[in-house]
Amino acid sequence: MLYGAECWAVTQHAEEILATTQRRMERLMVGATLLDRKSNEWLRGVTKVKDVVDEARKRKARWAWNIARMDNDRWAKIITEWCPRYKKRPLGRPRTRWRDSITKKLKTQRWLAKARRESKQYWIDTLGAPYVTYRKANK
Repeated sequence: MLYGAECWAVTQHAEEILATTQRRMERLMVGATLLDRKSNEWLRGVTKVKDVVDEARKRKARWAWNIARMDNDRWAKIITEWCPRYKKRPLGRPRTRWRDSITKKLKTQRWLAKARRESKQYWIDTLGAPYVTYRKANK
C-alpha cells in the first residue's frame, strides 16, 4: 500500500482516502463490518498494524533527509531542485508539489540546508509528526 510513498505529493484529501482504505482493510482482516460499530482504536489494537498515513510521512521525511545529504551531481537531487523555466504556467491554482508539505511544515523554503544541519532521527520526528488542523464543526 505504501509502494513509492517517498515520492508522493500527498494532499489532505489523499491522506483521508489512505486512512479510510486502511481501516476498511483492517475491518476485512478482523471480519467486522461498519454495522458492528467497532471503533478505529479497537481495530488498531486487534490488528496491530501501523498507521499508513504516519508511515508515509516518515518515509517521505527519511527520503527528504537523504536527498539533502546527496552530492549535487546525483539525479534524484537534480530532479528535486529542478524548475521548468520556459513553460507557460496553466491557469488556476498550482498543483501540490512534493516539497510543499516539507516547506509548509518547516515554514521555510531552505529545507535542504536545514536537513543537512539536523540529525536523521530529529528530522524524521519533526516531519513525520501529523499536521495539526482544526475544522469547524458542522452545525
